Amino acid sequence: MRILVPVDESEMSRRVVEYLLRHESLLGAKPEIELVNVQYSVPESIIQLFGMAAVKQYYLETGKNAFDDLSKKFDLKPLNAEERVLYGDVGTKLAEEAKAFKADLIVMGTRGLNPMKGLLLGSVSNALLARTRVPMLLIREATRAIPEKMRVGIFVDGSKYGEAAADFVLGHLELFGPDAQFTIVHCAEPVPDPIAPNPVNPMTPVLTREELEDEQKKDFKEAVQAVLDPFEVGGVNVQAKLLIGDPYKKLPEYANANLDLVVMGSHGYGSFTAAVMGSTAMHTAAETHVPILVIRRPEE
Repeated sequence: MRILVPVDESEMSRRVVEYLLRHESLLGAKPEIELVNVQYSVPESIIQLFGMAAVKQYYLETGKNAFDDLSKKFDLKPLNAEERVLYGDVGTKLAEEAKAFKADLIVMGTRGLNPMKGLLLGSVSNALLARTRVPMLLIREATRAIPEKMRVGIFVDGSKYGEAAADFVLGHLELFGPDAQFTIVHCAEPVPDPIAPNPVNPMTPVLTREELEDEQKKDFKEAVQAVLDPFEVGGVNVQAKLLIGDPYKKLPEYANANLDLVVMGSHGYGSFTAAVMGSTAMHTAAETHVPILVIRRPEE
C-alpha cells in the first residue's frame, strides 16, 4: 500500500506520525510511505528579487525543518518513508502528488470542522477532500489509543457511497488488524405518531405504530443489506446497528462511545466541505473524536 502523509511543524503532524508508529496495522503489509511538506508560494516580486533558484533552495531548507522536527521526537526508521518538499497551493499540490505517487491512502491530521463555518473557512484537509478521490484517514486531536481489537463502524444511508466504503474495507482488511470488529451503522428518524383518520375521507387507511415500525425495519434492512452481503460472503464477522433519532447527534454520539474508527462514503468533487461530504457526514466529522476514513467513489 502506498501512503501519503502531509506534515508540517505543527503538533497535529506529530500526532499523526505518533499514531502511525503506534498502530502498525494501519500501515498494511509492506507499505510505501511518503512524507510530504508543502511550502506556500510567495509573491512574484520576491522571486524576481532573489531569483527562483534561491527561493527554491529556501523552500527545500524550510521544508526539511518539518522532517527534522519529527526526527527529533520520533524514531522514523520503522516508517521507512521517503521525504518530499513541494511548493505552491497546499491542497492542489497534495492532490497532484497523491496522483503522481499513486497513493492508495492519505493520512493526515484535522482539528475538525465547524458544521456552519466549514462551508466558509478553508483548511488543508477540506481543500484536499475537494480535489482527490484517494481515501483519506483523518486523525483527530482527541484520538485515543486503539485497543487490541479495533471497533470499526461503517456509516451507511442506503446510497452507493456506503457500498464504496464497505468495498474499500473488504479490500484492505489488513489495515484494521486481525481481530477487528465491524459494525454497519444506519440512523433513522423516530417513528411518528399514527395520523388520525381523515374526517373528510374516513376510508383512507391509517398505519398503526406497529406498521410504521415494520416499515422502518424494512428501510433499515434495505439500507444495510447491500453492505452486509459482501462481508458475509467473505466470511468477515459483521453486525448491523440501527440508531433512532437525529443523525447529526446520534451518529457522533455512537462513534465517540463505541468505536475506534469511522468509515464513511462521500460523493463527488466540490469546493465546499458540505458539497463534498454531504451535510450528515460533515456534522459527523465535526462532532466525532475518533479517526475518520473518508472513501470517495471512483469516477463514473
